[in-house]
This record gives sequence, C-alpha cells and structure tokens, in this order.
Amino acid sequence: MEDSGSSILSALAPYPLHLLGWKAFQDLCVGVAEECLRRPVQNFLPGNDAGRDGAFVGRWDGDDPAAGESTIQCKFTSRINANLTLSLLSDELDKARRLAAKGIANDYVIMTNHPVTGESELAIKSAFQSAGVGRCRIFGADWITRQIRTSPRLRMMAPRLYGLGDLHELLDSRAYQQAQMILSAMGDDLQRLVVTDAHRKSVRAISEHNLVLLLGAPAAGKSTIGASIAVGAADIWKSSTIRATSPEDVQSHLDPLGGQFIWIDDAWGNTQYQRQRTEAWNQVFPLMNGALRRGTRFLITSRDYIWRAASRDLKLTNLPVLQRSQVVINVQELTTPERAQILYNHIKMGDHPPEFKKAIKPFLPTLAERSDFLPETARRLASKFFSANLKADEESVTKFFSKPKSFLLDTISSLSNECRSALAVVFLNGGKVRSPIDPAMLARGAETFGVSASATRDELEALNGSLLLLVQDAEGPYWTYKHPTVSDAYSSYLATSPELVELYLKGADPYSMLYEVVCGGVTIEGAPLTLPDSLHDIFAERLHHVPDSFICTFLSYRANAKFAKLMLERRPTLYAGMKSFSRPIKEDPDATLLAALHRQGALSEEIRLEFVEAAAEAMRDEADASFLHGSLRDVFTRAELSRFELIAKQEVFPRVEEHVERLRSKWDPEYPPDDHFYELERSIETLWDFVTPFDVERSPLESVAIAIKAAVLRMEDEYEPPSSTSAPVSSSTPAVTGLQSLFRDVDE
Repeated sequence: MEDSGSSILSALAPYPLHLLGWKAFQDLCVGVAEECLRRPVQNFLPGNDAGRDGAFVGRWDGDDPAAGESTIQCKFTSRINANLTLSLLSDELDKARRLAAKGIANDYVIMTNHPVTGESELAIKSAFQSAGVGRCRIFGADWITRQIRTSPRLRMMAPRLYGLGDLHELLDSRAYQQAQMILSAMGDDLQRLVVTDAHRKSVRAISEHNLVLLLGAPAAGKSTIGASIAVGAADIWKSSTIRATSPEDVQSHLDPLGGQFIWIDDAWGNTQYQRQRTEAWNQVFPLMNGALRRGTRFLITSRDYIWRAASRDLKLTNLPVLQRSQVVINVQELTTPERAQILYNHIKMGDHPPEFKKAIKPFLPTLAERSDFLPETARRLASKFFSANLKADEESVTKFFSKPKSFLLDTISSLSNECRSALAVVFLNGGKVRSPIDPAMLARGAETFGVSASATRDELEALNGSLLLLVQDAEGPYWTYKHPTVSDAYSSYLATSPELVELYLKGADPYSMLYEVVCGGVTIEGAPLTLPDSLHDIFAERLHHVPDSFICTFLSYRANAKFAKLMLERRPTLYAGMKSFSRPIKEDPDATLLAALHRQGALSEEIRLEFVEAAAEAMRDEADASFLHGSLRDVFTRAELSRFELIAKQEVFPRVEEHVERLRSKWDPEYPPDDHFYELERSIETLWDFVTPFDVERSPLESVAIAIKAAVLRMEDEYEPPSSTSAPVSSSTPAVTGLQSLFRDVDE
C-alpha cells in the first residue's frame, strides 16, 4: 500500500484542458509562462492583438544574447485528441512574418491543448522559422499537463484545475482525502471558478496574516473562493484541512503543533446573525490567535450584514487580525470581464442542450454588464432544474437575472409534495442532517406534506446538486443546502401558509427555531419566519427543554413584549442571571436581556436598581463605561446618570495610570501590545464625552495616551509577530476581451 505522504503525480492520463474554453485556456497559458517558464507576461486584446496572444516581458533565456522579445500564440480546441497540424496554424504564418519583420518574434512560442506529434512539431517549427521568427517552440497538451501535475503553485494560481481533473493525479493521498471533503460541499462549482480580484486579495491576505475574512452579499461567491483556497492549502502548504461550523468545532480540532487550515463558512449565521454563539466565539478567539502564531491558517466567510451585526458584539481585541485581513466581495465591483467569464463557465458547462445555449448566446454579453449580476444566478440559468421552462428570449432571460429570489421561490412552490418534504427534512433540522437519515426525521418531513418516507428519501437523491448537496466531513456524510439562499426561499414558501408555519413549529428542532423565528413586530434581516401571537403557546411549549441561556438570547433580540412576558412566567429562573454581570457589562448577555425587558416594560424595579449598583461598581473598579451606550443607557434615570458622571470625575480620571498598569500586568505576549488597551481607551473617551466639561490640568485622554505609550514600549521587547508563508499570486496583466468574442464557443 502506498505511503500516505507519497506523491501520485506520475499518472499519465491526459488532463481535460478541452473543458476550459478558449479564454480560460489563454489565461492558463499566461500562468504557465509566468510560473513554469519564469517569465512575466503582458497580455494583449484578442480582437486587436496583431497576431500576438501574449508577449514575454524580458528575455527568454536570461543572459542569452540571442534572445529578444517573444510572442506567445495560444491555440485552443474543444475537441478531444485532435492533433495539432501545420494547416491549423496557416492563418498565423503571415502574422508571424510581420512580427518577425518588426523584431518582436525572436522567440515564437506556441502553447496548445492539442496533442503534438514529433513529425508535426518539426514541420511547424520549420515553417515558422522559414517565415522569419528567430526560434519556434511548441508546448503541447502533454507538456502543459506535466506542468499542472508537478506545480502546486500553478494549480493554486488557476484553481479551476482542481475541479476539472482527477485529484488522484494531482495530490498525494493525504491531500486528496482533505480535498474530497472540501469539494463535496461545492458540487461542481469549482470547475466554473473564475479567479477574480477578490480571489487574489484573499490569497494575499491569508499569506500575509494567516487569516482571511471573506465578506459579501448572499450568492456573491464567498464559499467558492473559500473552497479553492482550502484545496490549494492542502496542495501547496500540505495543511491538514478542517471545516468548522461552530466555535466548539474550532476549539476541539485545534492542533497544538499548528500547520492546519481551518475553514469556517458562515461563521456567525447562514441567513441571519446568531447571537447565541457570540460569547463562545469571544472565548475561542484567544486560542485562534495562538494558533495563528504556530502556522495555522483560518478562512472565515460571512454575509456582510451578518458581520456588521456580529462585529458590534464580538471582542475583536482577542483576535485583532480580523480587522486587518478583511476581503469584501462586492458583486457590483466585479469587472465586466470577470462577470462575463463567470457566466461563460456556467453556461458552457451547464446541462442545457446546445440549442438553448445558442438561442441565449446573443443576450449573454448584456447579462454580464448588469449591475445586479450574481454568480449564483448564472449557475441557475445554466441548470435545467431551475430554467428548463424558461423561454430562450431576451425578456425572459433578463427577468431571470433581475428577479432571482422570485424565480427560486417559484421553483420551490412548483415542486412536488415529495420534493418539498425532502427539503423539509433538511429545514426542520437546521439545514444539516446526517446521512443515512434517521427514519423518525424522514417521517417528520413526510408527514408535513402527506407523503411516504420512502418517497421523501428518493427525492433527496433527486435534488442532490440542485437544491441540496450530500456533503462529507470528518464525521461522515450529511445533507445540506446547495446554497444558503435555498433556505431563504423555502422559509418564504412556508411563511405563505399559516398551516405550514404551525406544522413547522410542531416539527422543527427547537434549537433551529431559535435561530429562525422572530415574533410579530420584530425585524431582523434574513430572519426566515415571523411568529404570529396566536402561536406563542405552541412555540413556548416546544422550548420547554431548551436551556435558559438560549431563551435569554431569543428574548433579547427576537421576542416581542407579549412573548417575553409569557416566557418569564414559565421560566422565572431567567431572572437569576440578572443578579451579577461580567465586564465589560455590554458584553454580558444578561445585561442585553435586562435592557430588552426594560424596553418592553417587563423589568422589575428591584432588578433594575441592582443593575445600577453593578454598573457603578464596574466603573470604579475597571473604568467600564460600556453601559453608557445604546439601549443599556436607557435603563438609567437622569439622577443615576448624574451619579455616574461624579464617579468618572472623582474616581476614574485620577486613576488612569493605575488602570493602564493593571491591564499591562495581564498582557499575554502573543497579542500585539497596541491592541491590548483598546477597550480602556474607548472607555476613557466615552466618559470624557459623557461628563460635563470642567477645568483640568491634563485631560484624561492625554493621560491615558501617555501611559499606554510607555507601557507599549516596555511590552514590545517581549512581543514577536507571527510569521507567514506566501502563496502564489499572478503578477501579469489580466487579459481583456470583447464580450461577443468571449461567448463565441459557449454553445459548442
């Protein structure tokens, strides 16, 4: 049996370069020239390239005095095993003569995915050198395949290669197992990947900081970029790759020796912010910070609106790199060529017949220029499952792109009851259910729509790759959504019927409901279902065995006053957490609940007064001013706020240096010294803005700045920043092409 670390790069089967398309093949040739031939390349417009698809910048053979400017000619075919012949290059001979006359073809390089026989190679070289080029070189399919198999750097620069070939032929056996788990979560999306500016920035960020936080709107392509980088990490860095779904996952899988790649998709919620996890993330951040220093890399994705909500609650000083390594995928900022290549890849590799592709081909350039273009919509247009009944005319195709949510909702609404029951099985289990599925879970989904469990099981298989995916992780296979927007649309479908909402409440996992339901009158972006007051009792009963901490978070953000009072009557133990508070107070979930209950008129005066004393004590002991922000401030009376002002003037400002020294004594040398005093600086700023202006010899802002500067100078001698290993990023100029030209072979 082969050793797990040994290479399996010796396989000789041809690589399926014919699936790339001519434009992607040209871009691959640029990467090959730069990475394997060690020459940066300047690309030229295919529509006006004067016979040159690319030219080397610099000299071909370094110090070779005979070398000069070079021309690269890329010759692509979508036919398998079609040998390159001189006749296929006849149009290029006249161009080569003109280039040679201008002195810019001292080296004439032909890169092709055609196989090249020895006889043809000799004939082609002779013809081009007779036309005046100084030296003709031909690099055919076999040579390019060898470069792909032997260069992990090239593969990371062109990650579509991972999705097209047999990974057994590219990766050693350990990396292959890692990659299979990663790619199972992507279906065939990696085959269609386009290396965009966001992808390049992500590679740079993880190289520089060992962490990248990928932010973007739904369907912007975050997970696809994440998958490509994760497979590349297994390939080039030989990292052990872990897909984590929670802070507990991260903590349990962290290797003290480092060297891991941990991918956390939708870290703070799939469709909406899950505040229940905030404290757990705050606790695991210090462990992640230490792992970064030992060479572990993290790739984290989040919807942009979820990150905005989470960043207000997360203690980012425990993982300061999160603020320095963000890559925002703004779909509106995708360049037109990037959108066009994404659309080309999906349509070219989609399952529609050539007749449909040919019919919509004239409309594709316009679609690529739309400001509302989404990669996920391009995938659905290319799939018969979503667009089989779509008319192949401009109006229908344009509407498909302008209203993707309504089309997806229509797709789900038109499914058979068996298909909807299959989706219900996943939905009722929070978007993830282990395979093989427990019969009781199948029965719940089947009963919802009045079908059999066996039919539901069959439809799970039928929906694999379209609405659902069968995914692998370290624990085995599980079913989940192909894309999080499926969950959004299915929730919208359930919300159309009160009967379905009631069925959902009776059958869904209680913990899942806490993340998905909001009470009437409460608005949370991305929340799937709104709970009418008439169903409060059913919902409360389903939460009977859920711990107080989860109920606390739900009441803080998702409940209205009526449901909050109902739960407090059923759970008087919820008051227990509001007797004492951690610091800073704003980060204590019980303080957030207290503020919500006060706003709803459900907070007793006794508990409110105890909170006032806890806040005063926190200000004296630790200069904590966090409770003077947002809804917490509304809990206090005007007289109580005046009391806090007096404490700040008499007991906090005179002791600024003591607070700096207290924090310095607790510093861990694994953290940047500058970030260690962030909370204290913000507190002093808050208090200085809060108090009525008064005369003072030196402002507390100046005092704290001086004290922190002195402390940081002492701490820097002990601090060593983490090291990182760079990943390859192309430096050559990206090619630009006319859109009509790009789509010329999309239907072949």
